[in-house]
Amino acid sequence: MGKFLWALLLCVPVFAAKLTVAVTLQPYASIVQEIGGSDVDVVALVPPGADPHTFEPKPSSLKEFSKAVAYFSDGSGIDEAWLPRFTGVNKMVKVFALSNGIDWIEGGKHHHPEDRDLDPHLWTSPLQLQRVAHNVCEALASLDEPHADKYRARSAKLMQRLANQDLELRTTIEKLSPESRTFIVFHPAYGYFARDYGMTQLTVEVKGKEPKPRDVFDLIKTGKENHVGIVFVQPQFSKRSAATIAKELNAVILETDPLAFDYESNIRALIKAIQDNVKK
Repeated sequence: MGKFLWALLLCVPVFAAKLTVAVTLQPYASIVQEIGGSDVDVVALVPPGADPHTFEPKPSSLKEFSKAVAYFSDGSGIDEAWLPRFTGVNKMVKVFALSNGIDWIEGGKHHHPEDRDLDPHLWTSPLQLQRVAHNVCEALASLDEPHADKYRARSAKLMQRLANQDLELRTTIEKLSPESRTFIVFHPAYGYFARDYGMTQLTVEVKGKEPKPRDVFDLIKTGKENHVGIVFVQPQFSKRSAATIAKELNAVILETDPLAFDYESNIRALIKAIQDNVKK
């Protein structure tokens, strides 16, 4: 009987344990999941629809984080307030930077990451995401060397798709007249998209707060001067001021979710909406 059981055990396939890794936001979860494939379980700390600026981790989030062998931080400082609570329940977690080599923005200008007051919305630009994908791949390969080739193969496929989208955006935007390259959005989530592809982002929000009447008046004036035909709103923020501005501009108002898991479709929908609502 003992020999029979031993022979039976030899016939049972042995499955390597998956890596459990944590990220802050849904777009990063999408990237890590695509590169990690079936070899990785991804924990996204900020749930869909939540505002990371006001996010407060729940006990369930802390429990999930406690299982992670690695945490991928974007390096912008957006997680600075609550990261100690996560690392407090998982002192062995390895922290990796998603943002090595990123061309940062602060206030519309290039900036150095050590200053830590940075625009965190890297995923809105396929150009910047190629660097993020590379960093994710190298981190996973270092954590799990036996599967390194699989991570690099998946990463190469993703980076080629991002390069194709980068070219697609450049080609599309080059066809827009200069006066059609301005859009309004409530929260300044599309700075990298705007900078990297020759667009201008105007924002309703002023320093993280609802605009005052004078701010709304000035934005309407600027919107008219730039022939803005579309105002984007986001599910994480109020739509009241944006609706007022859109009405004054005779512009359409559309919802966009820059924190969507499917970041690629979101960017395509954004540029299509801009194209479709160009004022003649």
